[in-house]
Amino acid sequence: MAFCKDFNARTQKYKPDTPMSVTITAFKDNTFEFTVKSPSVTWYLKKAAGIESGSSRPGHVVATTLSVRHIYEIAKIKQSDPYCQYMSLESICKSIIGTANTMGIKVVKDLD
Repeated sequence: MAFCKDFNARTQKYKPDTPMSVTITAFKDNTFEFTVKSPSVTWYLKKAAGIESGSSRPGHVVATTLSVRHIYEIAKIKQSDPYCQYMSLESICKSIIGTANTMGIKVVKDLD
């Protein structure tokens, strides 16, 4: 029962149907520890672009375009993840742009 209450308290900021990664560690004395990470970068990119999947031929066929502003907003969210909290916002943005490129999403300065 305690796990459910803690889990619901930590995940209340997410909308329903939002996938998230949770790592649970259970100990012999019936205590537990868990970390909740935000959804994957690919999920955020697809959500921001409004597409179901990336390009079938990335590098050749562009699925859609996103602005740098979208990338920045995703990076601000991902910065709260345990593995990204010590990374600079610029390096997180570069990583997200790399992921977008592998999905066939073109990143532009401003959307026209």
